[in-house]
Amino acid sequence: MTHDKSTILTEEESIFSRYIALTGNPLLPVTPGTCIGTIQRLEHFHLSSEVGNENDAVPNTHNYSIDTGTNKIYATTLGVLHIDNNKIVVRPILYPANDGMTVYGDIYHKDYSGNSLLLSHYAAALWQLEVNAPIDTARFNAAARKARELETPVRMVPICKGKPAIHEEPPVILPLLPERILRTMQDASAPVDYRDQGFFAEIPAHTPVAIQMPVPETSNGFDVYGNALPVMEKPAPKQNSSAKEPLTIGENLYGIPQHGGHTVYYSSCKGLMSIRDDILSITDVLRIEGDVSMKTGNIVVKQGSVHITGSITAGFTVEAPQHVIVDGNVDQGNITCGGDVFVSGAIIMNKASTITSKGSVYANHMHNADVVAAHSIVTSGSIINSELTAGSAIRTCSEKGTVLGSTLVAGSEINIAEAGGEHGAPPILIITNEAGSPKALQRITSEAETVLSQSISKLDEWIRKSQQKEVSGSMRNRADKLLEKAKRIRKSIANKVTPKVTHPVHRVIIRGNVAAGTLVTMHGQTLTIEYPLPKLSMELENHQRAVRSQQSHE
Repeated sequence: MTHDKSTILTEEESIFSRYIALTGNPLLPVTPGTCIGTIQRLEHFHLSSEVGNENDAVPNTHNYSIDTGTNKIYATTLGVLHIDNNKIVVRPILYPANDGMTVYGDIYHKDYSGNSLLLSHYAAALWQLEVNAPIDTARFNAAARKARELETPVRMVPICKGKPAIHEEPPVILPLLPERILRTMQDASAPVDYRDQGFFAEIPAHTPVAIQMPVPETSNGFDVYGNALPVMEKPAPKQNSSAKEPLTIGENLYGIPQHGGHTVYYSSCKGLMSIRDDILSITDVLRIEGDVSMKTGNIVVKQGSVHITGSITAGFTVEAPQHVIVDGNVDQGNITCGGDVFVSGAIIMNKASTITSKGSVYANHMHNADVVAAHSIVTSGSIINSELTAGSAIRTCSEKGTVLGSTLVAGSEINIAEAGGEHGAPPILIITNEAGSPKALQRITSEAETVLSQSISKLDEWIRKSQQKEVSGSMRNRADKLLEKAKRIRKSIANKVTPKVTHPVHRVIIRGNVAAGTLVTMHGQTLTIEYPLPKLSMELENHQRAVRSQQSHE
Protein backbone atom coordinates (compact mmCIF):
# COMPACT_ATOMS: atom_id res chain seq x y z
CA MET A 1 0.00 0.00 0.00
CA THR A 2 1.40 3.41 -0.96
CA HIS A 3 0.92 6.82 0.67
CA ASP A 4 0.94 10.17 -1.07
CA LYS A 5 2.74 13.19 0.33
CA SER A 6 -0.31 14.52 2.11
CA THR A 7 -0.76 11.24 3.99
CA ILE A 8 2.90 11.20 5.04
CA LEU A 9 2.70 14.83 6.10
CA THR A 10 -0.42 14.19 8.18
CA GLU A 11 1.33 11.31 9.97
CA GLU A 12 4.38 13.48 10.67
CA GLU A 13 2.20 16.33 11.90
CA SER A 14 0.29 13.99 14.17
CA ILE A 15 3.49 13.19 16.09
CA PHE A 16 4.17 16.82 16.99
CA SER A 17 0.49 17.80 17.26
CA ARG A 18 0.37 15.75 20.45
CA TYR A 19 2.50 18.45 22.04
CA ILE A 20 1.95 21.59 19.90
CA ALA A 21 -0.95 23.18 18.04
CA LEU A 22 1.16 23.63 14.89
CA THR A 23 1.08 26.68 12.65
CA GLY A 24 3.24 25.19 9.86
CA ASN A 25 4.84 22.11 8.33
CA PRO A 26 7.16 20.35 10.84
CA LEU A 27 9.05 18.67 8.01
CA LEU A 28 10.50 22.06 7.01
CA PRO A 29 12.93 24.21 9.01
CA VAL A 30 11.87 27.06 11.25
CA THR A 31 13.72 30.39 11.20
CA PRO A 32 14.56 32.59 14.22
CA GLY A 33 11.42 34.40 15.47
CA THR A 34 8.99 31.95 13.82
CA CYS A 35 5.95 31.10 15.93
CA ILE A 36 5.90 27.31 15.89
CA GLY A 37 2.53 27.06 17.60
CA THR A 38 0.84 26.82 20.97
CA ILE A 39 2.09 24.34 23.58
CA GLN A 40 -0.45 21.73 24.67
CA ARG A 41 1.69 19.52 26.93
CA LEU A 42 4.25 21.68 28.74
CA GLU A 43 6.07 18.79 30.44
CA HIS A 44 7.62 17.73 27.13
CA PHE A 45 9.48 21.02 26.65
CA HIS A 46 12.69 22.37 28.14
CA LEU A 47 11.76 25.11 30.59
CA SER A 48 14.15 27.73 31.89
CA SER A 49 14.07 26.12 35.36
CA GLU A 50 15.62 23.00 33.84
CA VAL A 51 18.81 24.77 32.79
CA GLY A 52 21.72 23.45 34.81
CA ASN A 53 19.92 20.31 35.94
CA GLU A 54 22.71 17.72 35.90
CA ASN A 55 20.22 14.85 36.02
CA ASP A 56 18.70 15.86 32.69
CA ALA A 57 20.35 13.72 29.99
CA VAL A 58 18.97 15.88 27.16
CA PRO A 59 21.17 18.81 26.09
CA ASN A 60 20.16 22.18 27.51
CA THR A 61 20.34 23.87 24.11
CA HIS A 62 16.77 23.57 22.89
CA ASN A 63 16.78 26.51 20.40
CA TYR A 64 13.38 27.99 21.22
CA SER A 65 11.71 30.26 23.77
CA ILE A 66 8.31 29.96 25.43
CA ASP A 67 5.92 32.81 26.20
CA THR A 68 4.54 31.53 29.52
CA GLY A 69 1.63 34.00 29.33
CA THR A 70 0.27 32.64 26.06
CA ASN A 71 2.08 29.26 25.94
CA LYS A 72 3.28 30.12 22.47
CA ILE A 73 6.66 28.74 21.35
CA TYR A 74 9.10 30.70 19.13
CA ALA A 75 12.21 29.40 17.32
CA THR A 76 15.54 31.06 18.12
CA THR A 77 17.67 29.34 15.45
CA LEU A 78 17.44 27.77 12.01
CA GLY A 79 16.43 24.13 12.39
CA VAL A 80 13.75 21.45 12.28
CA LEU A 81 11.50 20.08 15.02
CA HIS A 82 12.80 16.92 16.62
CA ILE A 83 11.87 14.66 19.55
CA ASP A 84 14.89 13.88 21.72
CA ASN A 85 14.47 11.75 24.86
CA ASN A 86 10.73 12.50 24.89
CA LYS A 87 11.45 16.24 24.75
CA ILE A 88 10.78 18.67 21.92
CA VAL A 89 13.88 20.42 20.52
CA VAL A 90 14.80 22.36 17.38
CA ARG A 91 17.69 20.54 15.74
CA PRO A 92 20.08 22.78 13.74
CA ILE A 93 20.64 22.04 10.08
CA LEU A 94 24.20 23.39 10.04
CA TYR A 95 27.01 21.06 11.17
CA PRO A 96 30.53 22.44 11.76
CA ALA A 97 33.22 19.78 11.33
CA ASN A 98 35.32 18.85 14.34
CA ASP A 99 38.49 20.20 12.74
CA GLY A 100 36.85 23.59 12.17
CA MET A 101 37.67 23.58 8.46
CA THR A 102 34.18 22.93 7.01
CA VAL A 103 30.54 23.70 7.79
CA TYR A 104 27.97 21.34 6.26
CA GLY A 105 24.32 22.25 5.81
CA ASP A 106 21.00 20.66 4.86
CA ILE A 107 19.60 22.87 2.08
CA TYR A 108 15.79 23.30 1.93
CA HIS A 109 13.77 25.30 -0.61
CA LYS A 110 10.96 26.34 1.81
CA ASP A 111 10.62 27.08 5.50
CA TYR A 112 8.12 26.03 8.15
CA SER A 113 5.58 28.67 7.05
CA GLY A 114 5.84 27.81 3.34
CA ASN A 115 7.99 30.82 2.44
CA SER A 116 11.17 30.58 0.39
CA LEU A 117 14.22 29.77 2.48
CA LEU A 118 16.91 32.24 1.47
CA LEU A 119 20.67 32.42 1.61
CA SER A 120 20.33 35.17 4.21
CA HIS A 121 18.69 32.74 6.64
CA TYR A 122 21.72 30.44 6.44
CA ALA A 123 24.08 33.42 6.74
CA ALA A 124 22.33 34.52 9.95
CA ALA A 125 22.57 30.98 11.37
CA LEU A 126 26.28 30.90 10.57
CA TRP A 127 26.71 34.22 12.35
CA GLN A 128 25.08 32.65 15.43
CA LEU A 129 27.69 29.88 15.24
CA GLU A 130 30.42 32.56 15.07
CA VAL A 131 31.47 31.34 11.64
CA ASN A 132 33.40 34.01 9.72
CA ALA A 133 34.19 32.10 6.54
CA PRO A 134 32.23 33.16 3.44
CA ILE A 135 29.44 30.99 2.07
CA ASP A 136 30.16 29.13 -1.16
CA THR A 137 27.26 30.76 -3.00
CA ALA A 138 27.67 28.69 -6.17
CA ARG A 139 27.45 25.43 -4.25
CA PHE A 140 24.56 26.74 -2.14
CA ASN A 141 22.55 27.93 -5.17
CA ALA A 142 23.09 24.62 -6.98
CA ALA A 143 21.84 22.68 -3.93
CA ALA A 144 18.87 25.05 -3.54
CA ARG A 145 17.85 24.54 -7.19
CA LYS A 146 18.07 20.76 -6.73
CA ALA A 147 15.99 20.94 -3.52
CA ARG A 148 13.38 23.04 -5.32
CA GLU A 149 13.20 20.68 -8.32
CA LEU A 150 13.00 17.49 -6.25
CA GLU A 151 11.04 19.05 -3.37
CA THR A 152 13.33 17.27 -0.93
CA PRO A 153 16.26 18.68 1.09
CA VAL A 154 19.85 18.19 -0.09
CA ARG A 155 21.82 16.86 2.86
CA MET A 156 25.34 17.65 4.11
CA VAL A 157 26.33 20.28 1.56
CA PRO A 158 29.75 21.88 2.38
CA ILE A 159 28.72 25.54 2.24
CA CYS A 160 31.67 27.05 4.18
CA LYS A 161 35.31 26.10 4.11
CA GLY A 162 38.43 27.39 5.77
CA LYS A 163 41.76 27.81 4.04
CA PRO A 164 44.46 25.33 5.06
CA ALA A 165 47.95 26.68 5.56
CA ILE A 166 50.37 25.91 2.73
CA HIS A 167 53.58 24.57 4.24
CA GLU A 168 56.95 24.19 2.62
CA GLU A 169 56.98 20.94 0.63
CA PRO A 170 59.53 19.25 -1.64
CA PRO A 171 58.84 19.38 -5.41
CA VAL A 172 56.23 16.91 -6.64
CA ILE A 173 57.37 14.71 -9.54
CA LEU A 174 54.65 12.83 -11.42
CA PRO A 175 55.44 10.03 -13.92
CA LEU A 176 53.86 10.58 -17.33
CA LEU A 177 54.16 6.91 -18.33
CA PRO A 178 53.32 3.72 -16.44
CA GLU A 179 56.42 2.05 -15.05
CA ARG A 180 55.06 -1.24 -16.34
CA ILE A 181 52.62 -2.27 -19.05
CA LEU A 182 49.87 -4.24 -17.35
CA ARG A 183 49.14 -7.67 -18.74
CA THR A 184 45.73 -9.31 -18.64
CA MET A 185 45.43 -11.81 -15.79
CA GLN A 186 42.50 -13.48 -14.13
CA ASP A 187 41.98 -11.63 -10.86
CA ALA A 188 41.68 -13.58 -7.66
CA SER A 189 38.43 -13.44 -5.74
CA ALA A 190 40.32 -12.45 -2.59
CA PRO A 191 40.87 -8.70 -1.98
CA VAL A 192 44.52 -8.71 -3.09
CA ASP A 193 45.93 -5.90 -5.19
CA TYR A 194 47.83 -7.20 -8.21
CA ARG A 195 48.07 -3.87 -10.02
CA ASP A 196 51.86 -3.77 -9.71
CA GLN A 197 52.20 -6.69 -12.12
CA GLY A 198 53.19 -6.28 -15.73
CA PHE A 199 56.11 -5.95 -18.07
CA PHE A 200 58.58 -3.09 -18.31
CA ALA A 201 58.33 -0.92 -21.40
CA GLU A 202 61.46 0.03 -23.31
CA ILE A 203 61.34 3.81 -23.74
CA PRO A 204 63.05 5.49 -26.73
CA ALA A 205 65.55 8.26 -26.13
CA HIS A 206 64.18 11.80 -25.64
CA THR A 207 60.76 10.55 -24.50
CA PRO A 208 58.98 12.70 -21.87
CA VAL A 209 58.65 10.48 -18.79
CA ALA A 210 57.94 12.81 -15.83
CA ILE A 211 56.85 16.31 -14.88
CA GLN A 212 57.90 18.31 -11.84
CA MET A 213 55.09 20.49 -10.56
CA PRO A 214 55.89 24.00 -9.30
CA VAL A 215 56.16 24.32 -5.54
CA PRO A 216 53.31 26.54 -4.21
CA GLU A 217 54.28 29.55 -2.15
CA THR A 218 53.83 29.12 1.58
CA SER A 219 50.94 31.02 3.14
CA ASN A 220 49.02 31.17 6.40
CA GLY A 221 45.53 29.69 6.60
CA PHE A 222 42.41 30.08 8.72
CA ASP A 223 39.53 27.93 9.91
CA VAL A 224 35.83 28.74 9.48
CA TYR A 225 35.86 30.72 12.76
CA GLY A 226 38.63 33.01 11.53
CA ASN A 227 41.38 31.50 13.68
CA ALA A 228 44.81 31.75 12.04
CA LEU A 229 46.63 28.59 10.94
CA PRO A 230 50.30 29.60 10.74
CA VAL A 231 52.84 28.11 8.39
CA MET A 232 55.19 25.63 10.00
CA GLU A 233 58.92 26.17 9.52
CA LYS A 234 59.45 22.53 8.63
CA PRO A 235 57.04 20.04 7.06
CA ALA A 236 55.04 18.06 9.60
CA PRO A 237 56.14 14.44 10.05
CA LYS A 238 53.90 12.00 8.23
CA GLN A 239 51.38 10.33 10.52
CA ASN A 240 51.12 7.27 8.29
CA SER A 241 54.46 5.49 8.07
CA SER A 242 53.28 3.70 4.90
CA ALA A 243 52.82 7.00 3.00
CA LYS A 244 55.01 7.24 -0.07
CA GLU A 245 57.94 9.61 -0.10
CA PRO A 246 58.13 12.10 -2.99
CA LEU A 247 60.01 10.95 -6.06
CA THR A 248 63.43 12.27 -6.97
CA ILE A 249 65.14 12.28 -10.36
CA GLY A 250 67.82 9.66 -11.00
CA GLU A 251 70.08 8.69 -13.90
CA ASN A 252 69.61 9.18 -17.65
CA LEU A 253 67.05 11.98 -17.36
CA TYR A 254 67.28 15.67 -18.26
CA GLY A 255 64.81 18.43 -17.51
CA ILE A 256 63.50 21.32 -19.61
CA PRO A 257 61.73 24.16 -17.73
CA GLN A 258 58.30 25.09 -19.11
CA HIS A 259 56.04 28.12 -18.87
CA GLY A 260 54.16 28.13 -15.60
CA GLY A 261 57.06 26.97 -13.46
CA HIS A 262 56.92 23.22 -14.10
CA THR A 263 59.70 21.11 -15.58
CA VAL A 264 59.38 18.18 -18.01
CA TYR A 265 61.98 15.41 -17.74
CA TYR A 266 63.04 13.40 -20.80
CA SER A 267 64.97 10.16 -21.17
CA SER A 268 68.51 10.74 -22.40
CA CYS A 269 68.84 7.20 -23.75
CA LYS A 270 66.80 4.15 -24.64
CA GLY A 271 66.02 2.08 -21.57
CA LEU A 272 63.53 1.03 -18.92
CA MET A 273 61.71 3.49 -16.70
CA SER A 274 62.32 2.29 -13.16
CA ILE A 275 61.17 3.59 -9.77
CA ARG A 276 63.20 2.14 -6.91
CA ASP A 277 63.84 3.63 -3.48
CA ASP A 278 61.67 6.62 -4.55
CA ILE A 279 64.11 7.45 -7.37
CA LEU A 280 62.84 7.64 -10.94
CA SER A 281 65.50 6.76 -13.50
CA ILE A 282 66.05 5.27 -16.93
CA THR A 283 68.20 2.15 -16.74
CA ASP A 284 70.39 1.01 -19.61
CA VAL A 285 69.17 -2.19 -21.24
CA LEU A 286 71.28 -4.90 -22.81
CA ARG A 287 68.96 -6.58 -25.29
CA ILE A 288 69.73 -10.20 -26.11
CA GLU A 289 67.96 -11.38 -29.26
CA GLY A 290 67.02 -15.02 -28.86
CA ASP A 291 68.16 -17.46 -26.18
CA VAL A 292 70.99 -17.28 -23.69
CA SER A 293 72.86 -20.38 -24.79
CA MET A 294 76.21 -21.56 -26.16
CA LYS A 295 75.92 -18.83 -28.77
CA THR A 296 75.91 -16.00 -26.20
CA GLY A 297 77.53 -17.58 -23.16
CA ASN A 298 76.77 -16.25 -19.67
CA ILE A 299 75.41 -12.70 -19.53
CA VAL A 300 77.04 -10.55 -16.82
CA VAL A 301 76.52 -6.78 -16.96
CA LYS A 302 77.91 -4.12 -14.63
CA GLN A 303 75.10 -1.56 -15.05
CA GLY A 304 71.48 -1.41 -16.11
CA SER A 305 69.11 -4.24 -16.99
CA VAL A 306 69.00 -7.22 -19.33
CA HIS A 307 66.14 -8.03 -21.69
CA ILE A 308 66.21 -11.50 -23.25
CA THR A 309 63.76 -12.03 -26.08
CA GLY A 310 64.14 -15.81 -25.87
CA SER A 311 64.83 -18.19 -22.97
CA ILE A 312 67.67 -18.91 -20.58
CA THR A 313 68.79 -22.46 -21.36
CA ALA A 314 70.23 -25.08 -19.05
CA GLY A 315 73.45 -24.22 -17.22
CA PHE A 316 73.71 -20.56 -18.23
CA THR A 317 73.73 -17.52 -15.94
CA VAL A 318 72.41 -13.97 -16.20
CA GLU A 319 73.55 -11.28 -13.73
CA ALA A 320 72.50 -7.62 -13.68
CA PRO A 321 72.49 -4.79 -11.10
CA GLN A 322 68.93 -3.83 -12.17
CA HIS A 323 66.15 -5.91 -13.76
CA VAL A 324 66.10 -9.12 -15.80
CA ILE A 325 63.26 -9.58 -18.30
CA VAL A 326 62.87 -12.94 -20.05
CA ASP A 327 60.27 -13.20 -22.80
CA GLY A 328 60.57 -17.00 -22.86
CA ASN A 329 61.34 -19.54 -20.12
CA VAL A 330 64.07 -20.08 -17.56
CA ASP A 331 65.02 -23.69 -18.22
CA GLN A 332 67.51 -24.78 -15.53
CA GLY A 333 69.32 -21.45 -15.73
CA ASN A 334 70.54 -19.03 -13.04
CA ILE A 335 69.57 -15.39 -12.43
CA THR A 336 71.05 -12.91 -9.95
CA CYS A 337 69.88 -9.29 -10.04
CA GLY A 338 69.42 -6.19 -7.92
CA GLY A 339 65.94 -5.45 -9.25
CA ASP A 340 62.96 -7.49 -10.42
CA VAL A 341 62.81 -10.67 -12.50
CA PHE A 342 60.05 -10.95 -15.12
CA VAL A 343 59.60 -14.29 -16.87
CA SER A 344 56.80 -14.43 -19.45
CA GLY A 345 56.92 -18.21 -19.54
CA ALA A 346 57.78 -20.81 -16.93
CA ILE A 347 60.61 -21.20 -14.44
CA ILE A 348 61.75 -24.83 -14.63
CA MET A 349 64.89 -25.63 -12.63
CA ASN A 350 67.00 -28.35 -11.05
CA LYS A 351 69.16 -28.65 -7.92
CA ALA A 352 72.04 -26.72 -9.46
CA SER A 353 70.07 -23.60 -10.58
CA THR A 354 68.72 -20.70 -8.51
CA ILE A 355 67.12 -17.28 -8.91
CA THR A 356 68.08 -14.55 -6.44
CA SER A 357 66.48 -11.10 -6.66
CA LYS A 358 66.68 -7.98 -4.51
CA GLY A 359 63.25 -7.03 -5.86
CA SER A 360 60.34 -9.27 -6.88
CA VAL A 361 60.08 -12.32 -9.13
CA TYR A 362 57.16 -12.76 -11.55
CA ALA A 363 56.54 -15.83 -13.71
CA ASN A 364 53.75 -17.65 -15.51
CA HIS A 365 54.49 -21.04 -13.88
CA MET A 366 57.10 -22.52 -11.52
CA HIS A 367 58.32 -26.12 -11.47
CA ASN A 368 61.22 -27.39 -9.32
CA ALA A 369 62.03 -23.70 -8.81
CA ASP A 370 64.50 -22.44 -6.21
CA VAL A 371 63.70 -18.72 -5.89
CA VAL A 372 64.74 -16.14 -3.30
CA ALA A 373 63.30 -12.59 -3.53
CA ALA A 374 63.61 -9.67 -1.13
CA HIS A 375 60.08 -8.48 -1.94
CA SER A 376 57.41 -10.67 -3.56
CA ILE A 377 57.14 -13.83 -5.64
CA VAL A 378 54.10 -13.87 -7.92
CA THR A 379 52.93 -16.40 -10.48
CA SER A 380 49.81 -16.56 -12.65
CA GLY A 381 49.95 -20.37 -12.73
CA SER A 382 50.89 -23.24 -10.44
CA ILE A 383 53.85 -23.81 -8.13
CA ILE A 384 55.03 -27.43 -8.22
CA ASN A 385 57.83 -29.07 -6.20
CA SER A 386 59.45 -25.69 -5.57
CA GLU A 387 61.18 -23.91 -2.70
CA LEU A 388 60.30 -20.19 -2.64
CA THR A 389 61.55 -17.63 -0.09
CA ALA A 390 60.21 -14.04 -0.16
CA GLY A 391 60.80 -11.14 2.22
CA SER A 392 57.23 -9.90 1.66
CA ALA A 393 54.58 -12.03 -0.08
CA ILE A 394 54.08 -15.11 -2.24
CA ARG A 395 50.95 -15.06 -4.42
CA THR A 396 49.27 -16.95 -7.22
CA CYS A 397 47.07 -14.66 -9.33
CA SER A 398 44.62 -16.94 -11.07
CA GLU A 399 42.27 -19.61 -9.78
CA LYS A 400 44.52 -22.19 -11.48
CA GLY A 401 47.36 -21.28 -9.14
CA THR A 402 47.64 -24.60 -7.30
CA VAL A 403 50.64 -25.29 -5.03
CA LEU A 404 51.81 -28.92 -5.00
CA GLY A 405 54.66 -30.48 -3.03
CA SER A 406 56.33 -27.12 -2.39
CA THR A 407 57.70 -25.14 0.52
CA LEU A 408 56.73 -21.46 0.60
CA VAL A 409 58.47 -19.16 3.09
CA ALA A 410 57.29 -15.52 3.23
CA GLY A 411 57.80 -12.55 5.52
CA SER A 412 54.20 -11.33 5.55
CA GLU A 413 51.68 -13.07 3.30
CA ILE A 414 51.02 -16.26 1.36
CA ASN A 415 47.95 -16.01 -0.90
CA ILE A 416 47.35 -18.98 -3.21
CA ALA A 417 44.44 -20.52 -5.10
CA GLU A 418 44.72 -24.14 -3.91
CA ALA A 419 47.00 -26.28 -1.74
CA GLY A 420 47.71 -29.88 -2.73
CA GLY A 421 45.63 -32.16 -4.88
CA GLU A 422 45.23 -35.59 -6.41
CA HIS A 423 48.42 -35.31 -8.47
CA GLY A 424 50.85 -33.94 -5.87
CA ALA A 425 51.83 -33.79 -2.24
CA PRO A 426 50.39 -31.08 0.04
CA PRO A 427 52.61 -28.02 0.51
CA ILE A 428 54.31 -26.53 3.56
CA LEU A 429 53.47 -22.83 4.04
CA ILE A 430 55.56 -20.76 6.46
CA ILE A 431 55.17 -17.15 7.59
CA THR A 432 58.24 -15.83 9.41
CA ASN A 433 59.01 -12.61 11.29
CA GLU A 434 58.64 -9.54 9.11
CA ALA A 435 61.61 -8.52 6.98
CA GLY A 436 63.07 -5.35 8.40
CA SER A 437 66.85 -5.59 8.80
CA PRO A 438 69.81 -6.20 6.46
CA LYS A 439 70.07 -9.80 7.67
CA ALA A 440 66.34 -10.45 7.64
CA LEU A 441 66.34 -13.12 4.95
CA GLN A 442 69.22 -14.86 6.66
CA ARG A 443 67.05 -14.93 9.79
CA ILE A 444 64.05 -16.04 7.73
CA THR A 445 65.87 -19.03 6.28
CA SER A 446 67.29 -19.91 9.69
CA GLU A 447 63.75 -19.90 11.07
CA ALA A 448 62.59 -21.83 8.03
CA GLU A 449 65.11 -24.58 8.70
CA THR A 450 63.81 -25.00 12.26
CA VAL A 451 60.17 -24.85 11.19
CA LEU A 452 60.82 -27.27 8.34
CA SER A 453 62.23 -29.79 10.81
CA GLN A 454 59.10 -29.46 12.95
CA SER A 455 56.83 -29.58 9.92
CA ILE A 456 58.60 -32.66 8.52
CA SER A 457 58.09 -34.46 11.84
CA LYS A 458 54.38 -33.67 11.60
CA LEU A 459 54.43 -34.80 7.96
CA ASP A 460 56.01 -38.11 8.97
CA GLU A 461 53.36 -38.55 11.64
CA TRP A 462 50.63 -37.85 9.13
CA ILE A 463 52.13 -40.35 6.68
CA ARG A 464 52.21 -43.05 9.33
CA LYS A 465 48.51 -42.48 10.01
CA SER A 466 47.67 -42.41 6.31
CA GLN A 467 46.29 -45.53 4.66
CA GLN A 468 47.66 -44.53 1.24
CA LYS A 469 50.80 -46.70 1.35
CA GLU A 470 51.68 -45.98 -2.28
CA VAL A 471 52.46 -42.30 -1.54
CA SER A 472 54.24 -42.75 1.80
CA GLY A 473 57.63 -43.54 0.34
CA SER A 474 57.68 -40.59 -2.04
CA MET A 475 56.55 -38.21 0.69
CA ARG A 476 59.28 -39.41 3.05
CA ASN A 477 61.87 -38.77 0.35
CA ARG A 478 60.32 -35.37 -0.16
CA ALA A 479 60.70 -34.57 3.54
CA ASP A 480 64.41 -35.35 3.46
CA LYS A 481 64.88 -33.19 0.38
CA LEU A 482 63.05 -30.26 2.01
CA LEU A 483 65.44 -30.13 4.97
CA GLU A 484 68.46 -30.41 2.69
CA LYS A 485 67.06 -27.66 0.48
CA ALA A 486 66.49 -25.34 3.44
CA LYS A 487 70.13 -25.64 4.49
CA ARG A 488 71.31 -24.93 0.96
CA ILE A 489 69.03 -21.89 0.61
CA ARG A 490 70.30 -20.49 3.90
CA LYS A 491 73.90 -20.84 2.78
CA SER A 492 73.34 -19.40 -0.69
CA ILE A 493 71.54 -16.17 0.28
CA ALA A 494 73.29 -15.22 3.51
CA ASN A 495 74.19 -11.49 3.44
CA LYS A 496 73.05 -11.15 -0.17
CA VAL A 497 69.52 -9.79 -0.05
CA THR A 498 68.21 -6.82 1.93
CA PRO A 499 64.41 -6.77 2.15
CA LYS A 500 62.77 -3.44 2.92
CA VAL A 501 59.05 -4.10 3.10
CA THR A 502 57.33 -4.37 6.47
CA HIS A 503 53.71 -5.32 7.03
CA PRO A 504 51.49 -4.80 10.08
CA VAL A 505 49.53 -8.03 9.57
CA HIS A 506 50.76 -11.50 8.57
CA ARG A 507 48.36 -13.87 6.86
CA VAL A 508 47.95 -17.09 4.93
CA ILE A 509 45.03 -17.24 2.50
CA ILE A 510 44.10 -20.31 0.46
CA ARG A 511 41.20 -19.27 -1.74
CA GLY A 512 40.24 -22.76 -2.94
CA ASN A 513 40.61 -26.38 -1.85
CA VAL A 514 43.09 -27.31 0.89
CA ALA A 515 44.35 -30.90 0.81
CA ALA A 516 44.78 -32.98 3.94
CA GLY A 517 48.39 -32.94 5.10
CA THR A 518 48.96 -29.27 4.28
CA LEU A 519 51.11 -27.62 6.97
CA VAL A 520 50.70 -23.91 7.78
CA THR A 521 53.19 -22.35 10.20
CA MET A 522 53.12 -18.77 11.47
CA HIS A 523 56.04 -17.91 13.77
CA GLY A 524 56.35 -21.41 15.16
CA GLN A 525 52.61 -22.04 15.55
CA THR A 526 51.73 -24.86 13.19
CA LEU A 527 48.33 -25.90 11.90
CA THR A 528 48.14 -29.37 10.36
CA ILE A 529 45.20 -29.89 8.04
CA GLU A 530 43.87 -33.33 8.99
CA TYR A 531 41.06 -33.41 6.41
CA PRO A 532 40.26 -31.50 3.19
CA LEU A 533 38.86 -27.96 3.47
CA PRO A 534 37.17 -25.77 0.84
CA LYS A 535 39.31 -22.77 1.88
CA LEU A 536 41.50 -21.43 4.67
CA SER A 537 42.31 -18.01 6.13
CA MET A 538 44.81 -17.37 8.94
CA GLU A 539 45.92 -14.00 10.26
CA LEU A 540 48.42 -12.89 12.88
CA GLU A 541 48.80 -9.35 14.20
CA ASN A 542 52.24 -8.32 15.38
CA HIS A 543 51.17 -6.75 18.67
CA GLN A 544 49.13 -9.78 19.71
CA ARG A 545 51.46 -12.50 18.40
CA ALA A 546 48.55 -14.93 18.25
CA VAL A 547 47.04 -16.86 15.36
CA ARG A 548 43.41 -16.35 14.43
CA SER A 549 42.18 -19.01 12.02
CA GLN A 550 38.93 -19.17 10.11
CA GLN A 551 38.23 -22.55 8.56
CA SER A 552 35.19 -23.41 6.48
CA HIS A 553 33.84 -26.96 6.57
CA GLU A 554 31.46 -28.09 3.93
